[in-house]
Amino acid sequence: MALPKYEQIASEIRGRIVRGELGAGDSLPSERELTDRWNVSRPTIVRALQVLRQEGLIASRQGVGTTVQPRVPLARSAGERYRTAVTTGNIYTAGEYAEILAAELTAAPEDVATALDVEPGANVARRQRVTREGDRASAMSTSWFTAEVAGAAPRLLQRERVREGTTRYVEMQTGRRPQTGRDWWSARLATEDELRILGLDGPQAVAEVRHVSYDSEGRPLAYEVGVTPSGRWARTEEYALQPE
Repeated sequence: MALPKYEQIASEIRGRIVRGELGAGDSLPSERELTDRWNVSRPTIVRALQVLRQEGLIASRQGVGTTVQPRVPLARSAGERYRTAVTTGNIYTAGEYAEILAAELTAAPEDVATALDVEPGANVARRQRVTREGDRASAMSTSWFTAEVAGAAPRLLQRERVREGTTRYVEMQTGRRPQTGRDWWSARLATEDELRILGLDGPQAVAEVRHVSYDSEGRPLAYEVGVTPSGRWARTEEYALQPE
């Protein structure tokens, strides 16, 4: 089902901000210009901008207009990073980079085996990274791939950044295109390793998202566990409360 028009507009503007095409202090087009560009009514534009204001991405002032706000590092899910890679050819946004902490073959833990549909203890590829903006860690994640996928995509086992993103790289190497994704969200206290890697004082809560991408045949392509410190996550949803 297609997103409502105001969400499409908010998503397009949000993407430009996240990718660095619109930086802090940059002005957005006027409501009239946005109305003409999208061929929608003014209330639709007002609603789209309100979504972005609620997320802290933009601010409006009388006589100044609407400008992009300075932002703290915002973590993105694996699915969101994949869409950025497809759109721009680069998984990282302006000022963002990843440090690869591990890239190795290892035995699959129970949750990894279930997600990738392999036997527990089977050889799988494991990549762990911390994502930074400047000297600040915005997130860390661990990605897992079957040995078959790792054989076709050897860079997964190198401690070097894959600038187009690992899921996009796997797609190009194997010809298996991600078709659907499934995410599980939770909140918990950070482990000692997570506190150390993310530069946090404990105890501290973190958001965890487990993501699996599937190809057109329903076979799992990748499994990722992402961890983000509290206060650095942005997720907004809007939905009907009354039955249709």
